[in-house]
Amino acid sequence: MKKISDDIANALDKCAEALSINELSRVTGVRIELLRRFITKKTRHVRGETWDKIYPVLRPYLIGPEAEREKPPIRIGRAYRRHPDLVEMFSDQKILLDAFDVLPETEKSALADRVAAESGAEPTAFAVLSPLENRVMGCFLKLDAEGRKKLMGEVLEAATAEVRKRRAQLF
Repeated sequence: MKKISDDIANALDKCAEALSINELSRVTGVRIELLRRFITKKTRHVRGETWDKIYPVLRPYLIGPEAEREKPPIRIGRAYRRHPDLVEMFSDQKILLDAFDVLPETEKSALADRVAAESGAEPTAFAVLSPLENRVMGCFLKLDAEGRKKLMGEVLEAATAEVRKRRAQLF
């Protein structure tokens, strides 16, 4: 059973106006009397089989032209990268990479230089990562749990500030 909401009833009404209730009945195979009950909201539930007949015809009226014209939100930073090397990483590593990616290039290189000097670790050799990301990841993996937590906090704080700054510039 599917509940007939006000949106569905309005969409049925618009569809009936566009096609006529007789045509809507003919296309869907649902009785005219039942369609009138749905439109006037005398019946608030529709059986699954009936909904499966009505929905394909009703769908364009449910979505509406306003929803189709809306632009997706502006993305800050790159989209999620899919690669087998990245899938094998721990969630902290993935979060570090996403936050590091948001930073401007000057901050990225300064952070990578500083962390590499402090830890003296060798860069990782992930083909999917940039040289700077490999340097930071090598340092991250060499750190103990407390050091990783500290580095994550520092990178997340800088990334959050950067995203807030970029959002303020957008609006």
